Amino acid sequence: MNRNYCLPMMLSAFLSICLLSCKKDDNKLETQKPVVALPEKIDANRTLKSDTIYTFAVSVNVTNNAVLTIEPGTVIKSRSVAAGAGRSGYIAIERGSKIMAEGTAEKPIVFTSGTPSGFQQHGDWGGLYIFGKAPVSAYDENTGGAGTEMTLTGLGALLPSGGGNDPRDNSGVLRYVRIEFAGVGSAESYGLACVGVGSGTTIENVQTSYTQTSGFGFFGGTVNAKHLVAFNNRLAGFVYSNGYTGMQQFIVSYKHPYFAAPGPFISTCDALLVLNDTKGYPVAPDTRPVLSNVTAVGPYNNPGYNSALPWNAALNVSYSGAFVLRNSILMGMPKGGIKFSDDIAAQRLMDGTSEFSTNLVHSNISADAFTVDPGAVYSIDAAGVTDYAVNHHNKMYVKPEEIGLTNPFKFALPELLPTTGAAALTGADFSGEPFQGFFKKVNYIGAFGTENWMQNWTDFYPFTIKY
Repeated sequence: MNRNYCLPMMLSAFLSICLLSCKKDDNKLETQKPVVALPEKIDANRTLKSDTIYTFAVSVNVTNNAVLTIEPGTVIKSRSVAAGAGRSGYIAIERGSKIMAEGTAEKPIVFTSGTPSGFQQHGDWGGLYIFGKAPVSAYDENTGGAGTEMTLTGLGALLPSGGGNDPRDNSGVLRYVRIEFAGVGSAESYGLACVGVGSGTTIENVQTSYTQTSGFGFFGGTVNAKHLVAFNNRLAGFVYSNGYTGMQQFIVSYKHPYFAAPGPFISTCDALLVLNDTKGYPVAPDTRPVLSNVTAVGPYNNPGYNSALPWNAALNVSYSGAFVLRNSILMGMPKGGIKFSDDIAAQRLMDGTSEFSTNLVHSNISADAFTVDPGAVYSIDAAGVTDYAVNHHNKMYVKPEEIGLTNPFKFALPELLPTTGAAALTGADFSGEPFQGFFKKVNYIGAFGTENWMQNWTDFYPFTIKY
């Protein structure tokens, strides 16, 4: 296992003089609560109470159509790895079962590491996985043909599969939830992964932070989401793959200069990654997320930035993926604002399958704001992508400060609201299909206008919290 520990004490030296969280007095959360170990299988309805700390040593599967209800303010912790014990596994919600995790801004639900405060690491446990009955685009390695279900590899034989024929399937609710220190570096793992999850499921106000791998993964399915925060994930902030066609709005992907690493299935560190299959298999129908009001912030050239790490683009489109991205800010990533790493993916921009419009874009090298991987893309070059971008109301910025966010590189507590007079405060476009129904029509570009919806429930330095 290749784990880059990047000692939290080094981070403490850098960040301890700063305000450490949107949440006040986080270091005073420790209380004397009873501790209850969760079983490896939950096959009947169960409620987790906020007056109890819950732990798990291996993996937990919610199965047999059971409903796992979690009260606001509840904390679920993995076992400690500080004494040499192996990491805990995952928590998985199987097809037909539900998770009802409805926190509040004042009392978020937290999935976190059980390692003592100050010694937690990226990847102390496997992550939270939801498997539903909505369609997925999969490849059956046994037959060489299309598959109707899929799972993720490297997390063990008991990890369930997702996929089916019900696009409106309901796997429950995640609202005001934090997921910390998750992801396994040797596996296809995430802080939160949704596999074949349907549009009947609610996902709002969820943060994944300090993951060893990617923050969020959406594989097939139609689930929609709002107010998501991916913070300091070593790989991608968000991965969209295997036929995912949901809609998402108010999305933050934030990269700290210290944290980037290659993984077994994803080799570069992107803010957003769109592809049809993580292994490059030919699958159909296509992945095509519809995204609006994203703010993606990379490391730029700030202290701690190491160009030798596998940093890449704010939006990387590969393996035949398609997408729609509007009303968004992409800034501070070293190798592209938008980048095409596959020829078919690039063709889908030019034939109208994909759309990239009304975005504010910066890359460390300004010429790479709209670009391609010349070793993989032949149908169009960077100049062609630039022409497309300019003709679709995208603006390129040479310096990130020209975009006008308050203090986007304040890593202990990012300030991502636009300043007075900033270009991001006006100009959003929600015309036409598919920007009807789900999307809230706002005037501003990026994830924020004048209100900070991350207030209270997020945390950007959970190393100091004594749960």
